[in-house]
Amino acid sequence: MNLDFPVLGAKGAIGFLALFHTSVASLAIGFALVVTIFEIVGYRNRERAYDLLAKRIQLIHVCIYNIGTINAIGLVFALSGLYPQFWSQIFVQFFWPLIVEEFLFFLLAVTLTLHYFFWERLWGHKKLHIFLGALLTPLFFLQFYIINGLGGFMLTPGFGEAEASLRVGILGWDRMGFYNPSFLMLTVHRTLANFAYGGFGAAAICGIGLYFTRSEGRKRMYELGGRLAFMIAFAAFLSLPVAGYFYAHVLRDHAREAYVNLMWGKGDIVAGGVDWWWLKHILVAATLGICVTYFRRLSHVKTPFALPAVMVYSIALFYLIFYLAMGMVMTWFFFWAMVAGSVVGAFLAHHLLSHHQGSPRAVFLLVGLTAFGTVLLGGYAREAARPRFVDRIAHYDHVFVPEERQPYLMVPVDPADIPAAPVRAELTGPQALIRLRCIGCHTLDRVKAYRFGNWRLVVEQMKVYGLRLTPEDRETIIAHLEAGKPY
Repeated sequence: MNLDFPVLGAKGAIGFLALFHTSVASLAIGFALVVTIFEIVGYRNRERAYDLLAKRIQLIHVCIYNIGTINAIGLVFALSGLYPQFWSQIFVQFFWPLIVEEFLFFLLAVTLTLHYFFWERLWGHKKLHIFLGALLTPLFFLQFYIINGLGGFMLTPGFGEAEASLRVGILGWDRMGFYNPSFLMLTVHRTLANFAYGGFGAAAICGIGLYFTRSEGRKRMYELGGRLAFMIAFAAFLSLPVAGYFYAHVLRDHAREAYVNLMWGKGDIVAGGVDWWWLKHILVAATLGICVTYFRRLSHVKTPFALPAVMVYSIALFYLIFYLAMGMVMTWFFFWAMVAGSVVGAFLAHHLLSHHQGSPRAVFLLVGLTAFGTVLLGGYAREAARPRFVDRIAHYDHVFVPEERQPYLMVPVDPADIPAAPVRAELTGPQALIRLRCIGCHTLDRVKAYRFGNWRLVVEQMKVYGLRLTPEDRETIIAHLEAGKPY
């Protein structure tokens, strides 16, 4: 019998832990960048307020990082207990990336601890202290770079043949699976989303500070810090549609079912009668309306970290065109829903700014909440869109262990009881050429899905893209493809 989780069930438990981890880990990555920028601005402008605010945010960062680490351990235990075949297969294919990630966990914990607890001791060496804090951002990037390889593999497995892929390169690192088709765009999109989320989260902290402080000096500190954090977040936020556009193209070509689920509300994307991906986009549109209204209000006064009015209107026009294009792909109802979300966000921001006599405290807090909801719903949509992994990769029905690793299994069993890896006939001739040369940039599924017959032109185009072939190999591949023979 399968092990289950009380009340929530296995699927619900994994979903809860994964979404909680996404919200905490993404915030930690964004905070690392925000704290570094705050420290640099404070050092260059000789403004002690930025440094004090950076220290307060870093304290919250330390707490969040520890909570996220505990939750990550719980997620690993839950996966290994509730879905042992899946987790065992992940370790077979990505053992070394996970070991490297564990080492990065250690480096991050040490660096974050030293940076916060030696804040005052290193006051006479501020450049060294800023450098120590700046190390956190690339370390976090490397850590979730590894996680994105595994996450992208679950969405677009790429080569999809563990035993063949493991024999190329390092045993315990499925190179072809790691650098799968969606890996690059997932990394770019998540990086920008984490920076936007961290900036809006820092602005929300400043908003809370403005609510509870009475000191005029502290109010100025929180307002300047909130503006700077808002500016950082908005810069990353503006880049998300561009990254999302190319990400969608990758899904359309390499994860068709996930693409259809997202665009037209199929599968687990719709739960409880709600299309959660649509709701996520409505929150994004509301965030846009809030940001545009806030910067439009700032454009009328001379203040740091403001945008000119013409740039504010240009940004609004850009997003309008983006949603117009999305409406042409999906439905026009989606376009009008996004416009409505933006208008509601704009009116709400205008009301809050007027009600609080121009103080942005409520706007800072509101945009932090919408960013939090966007990250949660985005993480859910990404995982709910893809089909079940075991249905697509045959080896996940039972754990595949390469022959090279079988003698070293740390279990007291008779070697005769260990199933041998299936022996596959070595391919030669044009079949081997196609399989080895045509998977450098895409999967074989893309070759098989090609419906036209001008293979000579296609092969010549691939040579322009970097495919290296001798004239003899080129003619062999073209003849085999034109004949329609299997490969």
